[in-house]
Amino acid sequence: MSETPPQPSPRRWPITVKLPILIGGLLVVVTVIYGYAAYDTMAHSALAVATAHLDTVTSQFAKSLHQSRDQMAAAMKGAADSAALRAFVVRPDVRRRTRALAVLRATGGPPEQLAVSELLDTLGHRVLAVGGFDRWANSAADAELVRAAAHADSGVVGEFRAVGDTILLPVAGKVVIDGRLRGYVVQWHRLMTSPESRRGTALIVGTGASIYVGNVAGGVWTDLSLRASAPPVDVSRDSGILRYQRPGGPPVLATARAVPGTPWLVLLEFPSRAVLAPARLFLGRLARIGTIVLVLGLLAAYAVSRTLTGPLARLTLAAEEIAAGSYRGSVGVADRGDEIGRLGSAFETMVDHVRESRQELEERVKARTAELQERNEELEAFAYSISHDLRAPLRAMGGFSQAMLEDYGDRLDETGRGYAQRVVTAAQTMDQLIRDLLTYSKVTRSELELAPLHLARILHGVVRDLEEEIRGRHAQVALDASPPDVVGHEATLTQVMTNLVSNAIKFVPAGRAPEVRIRWDLRGGRLRLWVEDNGIGIAPEHYERVFRVFERLHGAEEYPGTGIGLAIVRKGVERMGGRAGVESTPGQGSRFWIELSLVEERNERERHSDTAG
Repeated sequence: MSETPPQPSPRRWPITVKLPILIGGLLVVVTVIYGYAAYDTMAHSALAVATAHLDTVTSQFAKSLHQSRDQMAAAMKGAADSAALRAFVVRPDVRRRTRALAVLRATGGPPEQLAVSELLDTLGHRVLAVGGFDRWANSAADAELVRAAAHADSGVVGEFRAVGDTILLPVAGKVVIDGRLRGYVVQWHRLMTSPESRRGTALIVGTGASIYVGNVAGGVWTDLSLRASAPPVDVSRDSGILRYQRPGGPPVLATARAVPGTPWLVLLEFPSRAVLAPARLFLGRLARIGTIVLVLGLLAAYAVSRTLTGPLARLTLAAEEIAAGSYRGSVGVADRGDEIGRLGSAFETMVDHVRESRQELEERVKARTAELQERNEELEAFAYSISHDLRAPLRAMGGFSQAMLEDYGDRLDETGRGYAQRVVTAAQTMDQLIRDLLTYSKVTRSELELAPLHLARILHGVVRDLEEEIRGRHAQVALDASPPDVVGHEATLTQVMTNLVSNAIKFVPAGRAPEVRIRWDLRGGRLRLWVEDNGIGIAPEHYERVFRVFERLHGAEEYPGTGIGLAIVRKGVERMGGRAGVESTPGQGSRFWIELSLVEERNERERHSDTAG
């Protein structure tokens, strides 16, 4: 007979099914479902009311603007039909000109609103003008207004135009005498609203709403006071309720209506948050009631759940101490029989493993560090051996071969002298290669203490050191004046510039005198130093190759060298925190460049670092 498995005691129940979580979860689910349903119903009702309000207010405002348009058109027609203006058009003289100007000035409204009032002939040329026409007038806009006025019985209004932050509203009418078109009157008004007018508009549209007027064709929008940004959607093609969000603004509901008889569009925006405010208020009250119910339910279950909080707190504290580098070991919950106890036991086991792994890692790091130190010492000893032991036989070979040529050259035939000369050349080449390798090794491994450097002094020193080579190749070296100071290592920078200038002199076709220019410019707060030559040039596919060790594009018999000079250049510049590169065209010369930090940039970084510290 099989045994009945033991029933789990309350202490071994899973945490996810214990009473506090069950009660709290059920209360939260019920509250959320009921609150969402109620909020959704109220939100739909509020949106319906807001939609009707938006449509009504937008239509009223469009009608009001249409009436204002009719008033401006009537006023413009009165100005165009005035006796003084017609008399000046028929026979212009000084007296009639004064009266005509008075008519233009008087019919433009308040002086602070009138920008320009003009009388144009039938070809659109200005005859009379008052106001700041040099600043506000626009011949293209005037021409468009004149074309519209020519086909209208009364005055016409045109599209808004922006001049800076000022919005201009145009009005135009034609001057007809004895049934014959004799000219046009064009006025540009600054769009200005008084505080009383803005308060009245706010009362009409409602709290939080925004009213905008713009051109149907787009381009210029205004809030009746200042220029405003265009809506993020095309509002001219939709007569319903629009929903969008301006950059950095809240979501809005909007309606747009065209103003009859004008190229204008009225847009009313209402924040969605304001529309849904009553629904949110109800939801807040419901949330408070639900919170009270939830708290009461959780308090009833607290007595059952408090046995969980203590062990979890100890586990959390132990985990934080481990993250800080302390490994205490036991957390005191392994003796429990539920999931917390199993977690505590696994946690203690993990701590033991981590402690052992850390100790093993530290021992490995120490062993690898000692091994690396030993390798570095071997490398230094090898470099010393190359510098002293290997170069001595080479110097002996070269010296004896040279002595043989000088003392016994007349006893050797041409082939023997050639062999001896090859030995001398090979010894010199090998010696130069060893010295270049030592230089590259020193640039790669040595510790560089960067400091402010007077770049002009270093460049003049490089040219002075290469003076013999410059004279021997009949070269010309030009230096740009007064380069700024940079941050670097003087010996390394001197070696870098010596290699670049020497290459610029060397890699020039036979029969061409080398021309070298050293110039500088600023790139993003750093100094870029150029060494330009008129040499053989480099194909684009070899730009990176020339900076590698032992990479040569030409034979040693054509252009002598070891193929390490440009590798020293790039490595030295990188060790100083800079970059190096080349731009070149085959047959037309090369432009090698290096970039280094300016002293001012370094000081600025240090000041920021001190401030942050």
